[in-house]
Amino acid sequence: MKQITDYKVEAVGDSALQAGEKGVKAFTDAAFGLSVHWGLYCLRQSTEWTYFTDRVPFDEYKSLMKKFNPARFDANEWADLMIEADQKFLVITSKHHDGFCMWDTALTDFKITNTPFKRDALSELATALRERGLSLHFYYSLVDWTHPGYRKDWDSYVAYYQNQLRELCSNFGEIGGIIFDGYWPRNVFEGEEIDYFAQKGPWDLEGTYNLIHELQPNAMIANNTHIPPLPGEDYQVWELDLPGENKIGFNCTEIGDKPTASWWNLNSGWSYQPWRHDVKSSEEILKAYREARSRNAVFFLNVGPRPFGDIHPEEQQTLRSIGQSIRNLKL
Repeated sequence: MKQITDYKVEAVGDSALQAGEKGVKAFTDAAFGLSVHWGLYCLRQSTEWTYFTDRVPFDEYKSLMKKFNPARFDANEWADLMIEADQKFLVITSKHHDGFCMWDTALTDFKITNTPFKRDALSELATALRERGLSLHFYYSLVDWTHPGYRKDWDSYVAYYQNQLRELCSNFGEIGGIIFDGYWPRNVFEGEEIDYFAQKGPWDLEGTYNLIHELQPNAMIANNTHIPPLPGEDYQVWELDLPGENKIGFNCTEIGDKPTASWWNLNSGWSYQPWRHDVKSSEEILKAYREARSRNAVFFLNVGPRPFGDIHPEEQQTLRSIGQSIRNLKL
């Protein structure tokens, strides 16, 4: 895929709702959160994009469900780790580009509760976080490589994803927000990329944003578009960059009029990738954290849980060290 400067965006009317003042303040005051990329892809020797990059047939990919049994997953342990790391919210992949759902959605069988694990990880996390006064945010991919409607029946796909968002906004108590991914207006897709990525019609972003804000008035919405925020979006995010910078090559140098966030990795990739395991030092992360906070940006720090369901021990150790430094230095 290549990028262009003369791009068009989907129209979102001025009537699009925004998050309430309480939600905005809670988000900006939180300062530091944990991001998690977790799904079937952790079982393959690849990345979270493996379905596309390795051109995996759907039946082969779906068979990973038979192997997904993260018996060491403990929502309370994750939440306690966040307390130790001085993190105030969690952003977790509810559905990545592969379409696999990490909660007990009623809208597809391609979900975590149909694996040997059987449990609803998002529900357990919602309870554990709420008990500790921590906030829950959902990552949700607009792109869906495995839903048949995405390629062949666009209206049915839009209805599907919006109904899934209705579930996410209705079944987990109060949530802190939703961040979307997969809509990149500056990108031009070529060849096979068109089949996997190109939208076949409008996303109905205005309808989507209003749906979320109506059901969750204080939820903060972002869309990882790499352009300034559209109406209905409540903050702007930079991926592996600081606000206003584009060292990574696909971010936006324009800063809009919404709160900002910087999305960083603790390890070398977004998902669990042991073949290139390289946990950053607490000093390196704290440097990025300070720089983000100096620009009033909220800081997301991402980890990729292992297939066993736990966060890698070295990542846990670094998170605890970061939290201790933040408390000691009152950063």
